[in-house]
Amino acid sequence: MTSLAPTDNHGLLRFLRRWYGAPKSPNVRLEESPETPRELVEWHEIFTQWDGVITSHNYAIPLPELAAEDGKIPFWVENQGTWVWSFDPNSEDHSVYEREPSDELTPWKRTGERLSEFLIHATVLEAILGAPATKVAQGVQADWLWSLEGSRELPFPAWNWPARDSRILFGENWLALVHPSDDSDTGHDITLAAIAPEYLTWAENAPGIKWRSYSGVQDYTSDEPLPW
Repeated sequence: MTSLAPTDNHGLLRFLRRWYGAPKSPNVRLEESPETPRELVEWHEIFTQWDGVITSHNYAIPLPELAAEDGKIPFWVENQGTWVWSFDPNSEDHSVYEREPSDELTPWKRTGERLSEFLIHATVLEAILGAPATKVAQGVQADWLWSLEGSRELPFPAWNWPARDSRILFGENWLALVHPSDDSDTGHDITLAAIAPEYLTWAENAPGIKWRSYSGVQDYTSDEPLPW
């Protein structure tokens, strides 16, 4: 269903309603600033309408805390601070950059996404990471997932987080995060996600794959192994 493949804010709202239900605080409007891109303000308005539940792992930096860093403005952070995304305030489309924070100064690297694209991409990824129902497999062949009837890839560039060449696929009632395993010779790691376990039962017919299944929104901490 196309509502699982948002490519603009109207599509994102349809997706969020389907995945999380109706917003708890509809019609929220935030104060705009000439220094803050309108698309980022709109995303924070959406975030507030759903009372923040649309991010479960990584998070957006609050608008009042945005500040320039080496010519870019960080706006999105991995939950343990191991990856940071920023936008270029001087580009018309607010190109998005990324880097791994370290004691040594590392350059920002361009992701190939505009800010408006990134925010939708990141929101869908958060839906996968915090889904009520997931199935996880590591070191498996993933060609069957691309060839599955009704399966399509989210039309955005691949990410370097949580691993190089991370991509999102979707079907009628499910999402999937797919990326090469740490040992690329072994295949891919796959996380399937849905709002209910019955939407993932089809995956049990995949030949040669032993899934780990999870029910209920996962609360990942630094002491727990991550399922991706």
